[in-house]
Amino acid sequence: MTPQPAKPRVLIVDDNPTNRYAFQSVLEDDYTVYIAGSGRRALELAFLEEFAVILLDVRMPEMDGFEVAERLRRQDKVRFTPIIFTSAYDKTMGQLTRGYVAGATDFLFSPVDADLLKLKVATYVQIFMRSEALRLQVLQLNITLHGLQAELARREPAEKGLMNRIRELEDVITELNRQTAGSLF
Repeated sequence: MTPQPAKPRVLIVDDNPTNRYAFQSVLEDDYTVYIAGSGRRALELAFLEEFAVILLDVRMPEMDGFEVAERLRRQDKVRFTPIIFTSAYDKTMGQLTRGYVAGATDFLFSPVDADLLKLKVATYVQIFMRSEALRLQVLQLNITLHGLQAELARREPAEKGLMNRIRELEDVITELNRQTAGSLF
């Protein structure tokens, strides 16, 4: 987990330069935008950086968006990153189902309304950031727990020794009390 910068990172994956430019121009004021013109490049970037949202074109040569999403979901860094599929085609239930099975969080269909794009990206960035904050809290709690367990393991032999010493002293006191009680008569 790498912390997001002040302007969270968004990855735009599209083989069409016009689409990439259009999405980038809408989002670049609010986000640190990365661009990938292919699925392979998207996988490389996702290995190097952690993104708050990925916009992923469904139809690309060599590797389509479904395959890219499936591969991204296998990476720990991207397992919880929202993926919004973008498409100018295939608004069928079969394609939607295939997209969600591949790992899509949502879809945007062309023509993409700039306000809707901003709204969806902002919503998913917020969800991602909250999830990251929770994951960081869980990580910190795990670190604290392991520290406490280690401290307990370190102290346990000393505490057992102390308890044995206390029992020995109790036995000595009991014996002394017995002897003292016996010598009084």
